[in-house]
Amino acid sequence: MAKVHQCGELRCHRVIPFNQRYCDIHAPLHKHYAKVSHKDKLQAYKIYNRTQRDEVANSFYHDSRWTRVRNYVANRDMYTSALTGNAIPDEQLIVDHIIPRRLCDNPLDVSNLWCLSRKEHLIKTKLEEQIAQTNNGDNKLKHMTRPIWIKYLKERIKK
Repeated sequence: MAKVHQCGELRCHRVIPFNQRYCDIHAPLHKHYAKVSHKDKLQAYKIYNRTQRDEVANSFYHDSRWTRVRNYVANRDMYTSALTGNAIPDEQLIVDHIIPRRLCDNPLDVSNLWCLSRKEHLIKTKLEEQIAQTNNGDNKLKHMTRPIWIKYLKERIKK
């Protein structure tokens, strides 16, 4: 049986072969991405780390302890999405903090970590930003549980 996954375009649920990133409809929209070399992607990531990510987060995500915990969680969850149960290729896999790293007591606590695809993580990050801007937002985020996030994210992905 051939491996398949969903198109990488936000809110597109077309099933495509595992070796493709986008369906035939969305692939032309992302041709520039396919032409970017691995070296250029790494350079863009380094620029992002220097200019946009805060120093605390940058040092945390480059620490060997985080790398070990990230690998453990990815293996524990068998590289599958906590939302859909679909397999996620390593380059699309995000090990995410259920309660945001900046708000949790122990950012290396594996019970606060789960696997999401980049697409799911982007949606969750936007929701976190919206919640954080509301009255008492950080307190709300501290009390968000895995089942609540699953409910909110599945509602957003369906749209």
